[in-house]
Amino acid sequence: MRHAGLPFLALMAAAPKALAAPLVQLSAGSLTAAAMVATGLVLTAGFSIFAALRFRTHLAHSRERIADLELLLNEAEVSLLSEPQVLVIWRSGEAKPERLINNMRGTAQVPTQSNEILAFADWLERDSNTHLAESLRELRDSGRAFNIGIKTLKGELLEADGRAAGGLATLRIRPLVGDRRQMTELAFDASKLGKQVERLSSILDSAPFPAWIHGKDGILAWANQAYVAAVEATSFESAQRATSLMKASDIDTTRADPSKYLLGRVHAIQQGNRRAYNVHQMPVDGGVAGFAIDVTSLENAEKELDRHIRAHTSTLDKLDTAIAIFGPDQRLRFFNQAYAKLWGLDAKWLEGQPLDGEILDRLRAQRLLPEQANYREWKEKQLSSYTTLEVRENYWYLPDGRSLMVICEQHPFGGVTYLYENLTKEHQLESRVNELFDTQRETLDNLAESVALFGSDGNLRLANPAFERLWKVAAASRSHVDEFSRLPNLEPEARAAWVDIRYGITGLEGSRKRAEGRFRHGDFYLSFRAVPLPDGHALITFADVTDSVRAEQALRDRTEALEAADRLKTTFLSSVSYEIRTPLTSISGFAEALDAGIAGSLSSKQREYVLDIRRSAGDLTTIIDAIIDLSAIDAGAMELKVGTIDVMQLLENATTRVMPALERRNQTISIEVAANVPEIRGDAARLEQVIGHLLSNAIGFSQPGAKITMGARRAKEMVQIWVADTGRGMDVEFQNKAFERFQSKPAPDSHRGPGLGLSLVKSFTELHGGRVSLVSKIDHGTTVVCSLPIEGPQRKSTQRAA
Repeated sequence: MRHAGLPFLALMAAAPKALAAPLVQLSAGSLTAAAMVATGLVLTAGFSIFAALRFRTHLAHSRERIADLELLLNEAEVSLLSEPQVLVIWRSGEAKPERLINNMRGTAQVPTQSNEILAFADWLERDSNTHLAESLRELRDSGRAFNIGIKTLKGELLEADGRAAGGLATLRIRPLVGDRRQMTELAFDASKLGKQVERLSSILDSAPFPAWIHGKDGILAWANQAYVAAVEATSFESAQRATSLMKASDIDTTRADPSKYLLGRVHAIQQGNRRAYNVHQMPVDGGVAGFAIDVTSLENAEKELDRHIRAHTSTLDKLDTAIAIFGPDQRLRFFNQAYAKLWGLDAKWLEGQPLDGEILDRLRAQRLLPEQANYREWKEKQLSSYTTLEVRENYWYLPDGRSLMVICEQHPFGGVTYLYENLTKEHQLESRVNELFDTQRETLDNLAESVALFGSDGNLRLANPAFERLWKVAAASRSHVDEFSRLPNLEPEARAAWVDIRYGITGLEGSRKRAEGRFRHGDFYLSFRAVPLPDGHALITFADVTDSVRAEQALRDRTEALEAADRLKTTFLSSVSYEIRTPLTSISGFAEALDAGIAGSLSSKQREYVLDIRRSAGDLTTIIDAIIDLSAIDAGAMELKVGTIDVMQLLENATTRVMPALERRNQTISIEVAANVPEIRGDAARLEQVIGHLLSNAIGFSQPGAKITMGARRAKEMVQIWVADTGRGMDVEFQNKAFERFQSKPAPDSHRGPGLGLSLVKSFTELHGGRVSLVSKIDHGTTVVCSLPIEGPQRKSTQRAA
């Protein structure tokens, strides 16, 4: 730079010489032009000389400036390197720093590697890292300077200073000494405490339980949002004016615990719900701080647990098993009524929580413990259960004859639980069962019937001697049921019976069923029954019914003979009735002719005889008709001519037929028909015959001048027709057989009949699908009621079939 102008000046000096040579050769006409060129060259040369002189002067000044700057740079570098610090410079808009100087290697726990400096989270505390990151972001975004204290992970306090100027952002981190360090430490601690207070205040303010601070004057100084909501206020100011969450008089101090600043429990109504709180309160500077924990769920759980405990206690008190629970201190904590009753101990004494050993001593004094040769050793063994985990089960045989099973096990909350099960009755029952089993065994062995028990596999398990003799097999052989169906010389019926028994024994659970029957085996008959038992076994019994079969056959033969005789009797009566009817008709005809005077006039005595002949012929005709009708009914040949019947007309027609008899006995008849009685379906002739028989009986068994009543009423789908008289009535014994054939019990000087009327009444009523009933009392008359279906016999039978 210092010699740059010399070549240029040498060039300017040689220029006239170089230009002079061509000018010699120019003509005179070109002198003017040459002069102009020469002039320009001279001017150019002069300007160049001037510029070169000026450039040389500026170059000298630049060299002086550079030297000054180098001096300042050296001084700044010496200043930077003389102080331990970290300097980071960023250019505006650049993420990567332009310059990073680390002059703190090995001091203040700063990373030694320059590329690790910017990883602040790796060597700064979390709060310091967060604060520095926020400050750097504001510095680079808006140029906001900062000066803060930061602390390394090893506890070293540093100063972080951030500045922005000329499009550059710089961060300087350096250690602190002296008063500056002390002030920074105080500022750092104050900032940290402020943040902690802010965080704690935020946590307490958003805590789900009420918290508050009262001043010394008792005025609410601070409260969180849960407290404001608890007193049903909208803001802290309104909470100060609201009623306090608790009153000292409302606190239940039974749960107080000074070690935990617990005053007790208080109940409050919030939004219509009853809540429970545990109130904690402790003194603070300038007042009292407190908080309340919502223990509503805990209180409900305690109440529920208390109810469960009472329920369990009540349940245990109702048990027959004696129960006693001892705590870890070997004192009685719980006992039920069965325990006090078992040992006959005073309940008040037991409620005093005596020791387990004391109870054992008292029981021994009352001779309620098993007799022991060495009681002290036995007692120590009993009390050793408090130090072992195994469950012990012993049997105590008391001097008074009782037998107890004693179970001792560890209680989940410490101590032991004793269970005393009185097995006296069980032992007695076991003895009685064994005795009963022996008795039953002896009974089975001495039964005449054959009894065997087969298992579910079909093998013989048990058999009495009668079974072994019958089938020539021993119970110890455990023969299979199939072997019995293959016995030689077995009748087909017996073989089929054993096949049924086999299916009943070895079939599936759903197919196992009772099998019974009778078969011939040799010269006698056997009745068998196979019964499946619930445990899968099957009980088989065989009984000799030879005598019963023979008696049954004899009875069957006798029954058949009686039925044949009855058929013969019915046939005889029917035939005789038809044979007698023809001459009887002739007798009635001739008697009517004589009464009409065809054979001449009759005297009064003759007319009386003819009247008796006609009356007797009519009675005989009625009896023969009844016998013929009964024979037809028995033979199933009776057919009804069903039609619509007016009940009132039916009663009047029947009354007309018996009017002569009424007049002879000077009797009256009254007809009572209810208004709701409808027309019925039936055979009018047969029903008139029914009512006629009832009226004849009523007339015959009533005194002269008596009144007879008959009528009809509706009873649901039936019409009841009755005839009542005030005659001598029937005794109870005769009422039971009044509707049987040929049953008659006439009194002296009274009506006498063959005993077929009521039998016909019953038969014709039942043919119509109805029923007949009789009510009678001695000396108070008889009432016979015939209930007939309104729809008639055919409709009635159809409904029953449907």
